[in-house]
Amino acid sequence: MARKDKSNEQESQIDYEAKETENTELFDQLTNKNQEYMIKLNRRLDEANVSEERKTNIFNDMLKNILSEQANHNTARNIYGTVTDQASYLINGTSGAVEEPVERSATWKLWLDGALLLGGMFSVITGISYFTGNSEAGLGVTSLLLNFLLGGFAVMIITKYAPKPGVKGGFLKYILATTLTMIAWIMLMAFSTKLIPPVINPLIPGSYTLVIGVIAFAAKWYLKKKLDIKGTLI
Repeated sequence: MARKDKSNEQESQIDYEAKETENTELFDQLTNKNQEYMIKLNRRLDEANVSEERKTNIFNDMLKNILSEQANHNTARNIYGTVTDQASYLINGTSGAVEEPVERSATWKLWLDGALLLGGMFSVITGISYFTGNSEAGLGVTSLLLNFLLGGFAVMIITKYAPKPGVKGGFLKYILATTLTMIAWIMLMAFSTKLIPPVINPLIPGSYTLVIGVIAFAAKWYLKKKLDIKGTLI
């Protein structure tokens, strides 16, 4: 029994040292802002007398999560909240587990979902106005393509600033980003219908525009499930 306990202790020590080495390598790959976050968090945990072994296990999970989210331009603060919040969670919690970051799909998937959402919505609205009395309602071919293209970028920006569950703050920034993005999208669409020459922007009747919008919505729901797109607006 003594030999088994000693063997388990040795394995635990080897695992601890391996994580310490890995943590150093992961830390070096972080951005300056994320490194600063981890340094401050480490200081807070030291002040609370959290053991080095527990910190090593906590940081190993956190560093991996933060590094994987850097590619999506998410900071440690976006993932875990303020240093004070995360330190309080770790110190007062019953275990060393850390919150998982909000999962988001690849950028191209978010763009595709957003393009079908806003592009389809604008097309449906245009089509409905045609059937409610505006016989001239419709979108030009080029304008329709821009509608989907710009709609995808608009949603990408909005989802980037969307508040994350369990993370405080950021709501005002989200409202501002959403408002400015939607205004820019609507203005660009309005200008495109006036500035693009009809020869390269032939009008698509409102009835066909409505059909295109409905197809776009159907494609959005199908592809979201088929491609397992996560982190979208709807």
